[in-house]
Amino acid sequence: MSPPRQTRIKPGRRRQILDFWWRVGRVAGKATEWPVVVVMFFVTLGLGWIGFDGNMTALNEPGTFLDKLYLSAQLFILHSGHVPPPVPWQLEVARFVAPFVLGEAALAAVAAMIGERLAGMRSRLYSDHVVICGLGRLGSLIARELRAAGFEVLAIESDPYKRAIGECREDGVFVIVGDATDRTLLKKAMVGRALYFFAVTGDDGINSELAITAGKLVEGRHGRPLTCFVHILDDRLAEVMRQTGVTRNDGRIRLEYFNAADRGAPALLRERPAFDDQGTTEFGPPHMLVVGLGEMGRSLVIHAARRWRSMPSTRGKRFRVTVVDNRADDQVAAMTERLPRLKDICEIGSHPIGLDSAEFERAGFLFGPDGKCDVTSVYVCLGDDALGLNAAWRLRRRLGERRVPIVVRTTRQGGVASALGDLCIGETGRGLQVFGLMDLVCKPAILLGGQNEDLARAIHENYLRRERDKGQTADTNLSTVEWDLLPESLRESNRHQAADISRKLQAIGCDIEPLTDWDAPTPEFSPDEIEVLGRMEHDRWRKEREAGGWRPGPQKNEARKESPYLISYDELSEEIKEHDRAMVRGIPAFLAEIDFAVVRVGPRAG
Repeated sequence: MSPPRQTRIKPGRRRQILDFWWRVGRVAGKATEWPVVVVMFFVTLGLGWIGFDGNMTALNEPGTFLDKLYLSAQLFILHSGHVPPPVPWQLEVARFVAPFVLGEAALAAVAAMIGERLAGMRSRLYSDHVVICGLGRLGSLIARELRAAGFEVLAIESDPYKRAIGECREDGVFVIVGDATDRTLLKKAMVGRALYFFAVTGDDGINSELAITAGKLVEGRHGRPLTCFVHILDDRLAEVMRQTGVTRNDGRIRLEYFNAADRGAPALLRERPAFDDQGTTEFGPPHMLVVGLGEMGRSLVIHAARRWRSMPSTRGKRFRVTVVDNRADDQVAAMTERLPRLKDICEIGSHPIGLDSAEFERAGFLFGPDGKCDVTSVYVCLGDDALGLNAAWRLRRRLGERRVPIVVRTTRQGGVASALGDLCIGETGRGLQVFGLMDLVCKPAILLGGQNEDLARAIHENYLRRERDKGQTADTNLSTVEWDLLPESLRESNRHQAADISRKLQAIGCDIEPLTDWDAPTPEFSPDEIEVLGRMEHDRWRKEREAGGWRPGPQKNEARKESPYLISYDELSEEIKEHDRAMVRGIPAFLAEIDFAVVRVGPRAG
């Protein structure tokens, strides 16, 4: 998956000038940091006191401690430095350094004041940029990754002493220090003109509040909606909130509630799959061992099961999953209660044991009744990096010569994992394969995805199949290319279609709910409902085109923005109407792609 192409225009002349002076201000600010000024002040004050003490002693003149301190303080305003000899070297140094310290303090104050003013002016010129609230581990990595990908990034962080602020600024991220829940500050960050908005403060309540505030700030917005990514730490709450993101559509904001573990699991399985495309492994039938059934462990099992179920070669077969966790029985029971069909896809065995137990040290779960190891892949998903790496290395020792791949989920790729050096050889499979969850999730291609993007892709792929079946090619129809090659305007059109699905379903007495039964029959709409939905889709498309400057014409012309289909639904030919009908028939299948289902909550239309 590739990130959406950027639509940001090049900064204007005024913006370039402000950028230049802001960078100058940053350099000046670094040269005049307050801790340096304070240290120099006290050093100079001390040298002055020692110098005056030596001078008074040599001249046999009385002087109290406070007298000498007062004279030393006067050095900063060019008084008291002229004394009869002998002049100690400490006083010589102090009376020449003191004015420079005073000047540096003044320069620091001016630089801070000007920097603050320039920051305010500079932020007001942002447009089609990314706003990130919170520079914790996740937020700072997102900011730096997106900046490296070429996006203009503006971040807000409440803690002025957070180390990530300096690191992000070094990478070109514009950082405002303040409370992101302050609506005035969000306005200053030009959220109303942003392309993406990330609420990643580390507090689910604050993140949700920020999403609500962002929604209010885009009132009256025209053109492309603001895509708002809201991080939810609790994976169960994230599942509930994802439904809100699918069903809410007001044309101004797209809500994407996400959980790092749930977003990272499919990415990890793509890089280190539990089985190949035929459902096999080099060690025999797949047997997946998961150590730690927290957020990441559950997501790995569920996504592996979905992939197994989607392959024609595995129909009617089950693959083995073994879970090791101190609450394994309860965790597995809760997971299968939520997804009853999971037991038809996986043969799940649970071992409720602790990592510090003798039973884990023996690791009997690695071996079958004949005493031979039948595990084909191991995924260690513990919340603590050090514990996870320790557990993985103990399992490696028990496996001996059998080089079963052991994948260890850590927070970041570095840290404790980097200290293991050659013990972690991910490419050859001879050691532990360490994958940082944050590094996986924060790749722009994964980060800027989400359920709306997946829906839009599914809609386009459905269109692509139908058009290619008719013999259409890129030479005859510019839209018949893969998603990654599609022009951004057409990608955005598909996103509009995806965001409008909930509104259409409500018109025929249907709603969207999380999919719990993977084998449930796909709902079908009646002919009358298909006609209602098709009419709504054409009206939506027509308004979208007209808002984009298109007008009626004898034939479709992309360059001149003309189309013969900018007419009412009733005036369309049956062939063109069928385009809209085909799209709306596929709605249940599109939603199933992101684990949602169509449910009927009212009477049928017509």
